[in-house]
Order: sequence, then structure tokens, then C-alpha cells
Amino acid sequence: MQSFNLVLIRFCLSAWVGAAVIFVINGVQDVTFQPFDSLTRDQLITLHFPVYYTIAWVLLTGSFVSSLVLRTKNIWSRNKANLITALIMLSLAISVVDYFWIYLPLESMITPAGSPRPAQFHHYHQASKYINSVNILLALIAAILVNGPLLSRMPTSSDADGSVTNVK
Repeated sequence: MQSFNLVLIRFCLSAWVGAAVIFVINGVQDVTFQPFDSLTRDQLITLHFPVYYTIAWVLLTGSFVSSLVLRTKNIWSRNKANLITALIMLSLAISVVDYFWIYLPLESMITPAGSPRPAQFHHYHQASKYINSVNILLALIAAILVNGPLLSRMPTSSDADGSVTNVK
């Protein structure tokens, strides 16, 4: 069970960071591609973003559940396990807040597609960019921690020759 959860958390976090980066690159290209009119751009946004959030929630929930299981297995120090779980939980919470308080209002501002954007659109769009950057950064930090070497034993003292003695 430990091996399964370790593979799951590593896969989910890495997949989410990779998917988010690819989505952002493609999404920016789609909505800045000059031959697309505003109607097409708005349709692309309403088509792509629900998938983005669904992928985020599935992968972050899988990694969060795995982090809870792995906390009981002592494969990481208590502080590292708590940090990993907190980063994932925060990333998941941010994505939920982003969806309901930023994306849905943005979507309503561009519906029907091609309609003029209200003045507050720019404010929401900027907030979306920043909150998504923070979300991906938190998940990236968690992925780096999870994919690092497993150190269930913490170094506590040094030998005379400078080597570290590990104790359980």
C-alpha cells in the first residue's frame, strides 16, 4: 500500500504541474492568436477551463489522499510530511476558490461569447493569472519534495570523520 501511494502521489503531482504548464502555454497561444476573433477566443476559454479545473481537482485530490496515507508510514520526517500535505491541501483549496470566485465570474463576463467585456474583467483576469501561478508553484514545490530521496531516518550526529550517523 505504501508503494502504491508513493507512486500515486508522485504521478499526480508531477502530472498536475506538467498539465498546468502545458495548458497555460496552449491557452495563452489560443487566446492571443491574431486570426481568432473575440467570439472564438471566448469559446476556447469556456471550452478549456472547465477541463483544466477538473484535471486539477482529480490530480490534487489523488495526491492529497496519498499524502494522508503516507503520513502514517513515516517515510518522511514529520515536518516534511506535514509540509507536503499542507502544500497539496493549499493548492487544492486555491483551485476551488479560483474556480468559484474568479473563473465563474470571468466566464459570466464573456457569456455570450463575443460580447463586450465589462471594466472589472481585467481585474479578475489579473487575479486569475496570479492565483494560478501560486497554485502551480505550490504544487511544484510539493512535487519536488515528494520526488526527492526518501529519508525516513533523520541525521542526528556526525562521526569524527565527518560522516553522518542515522538513527531511527
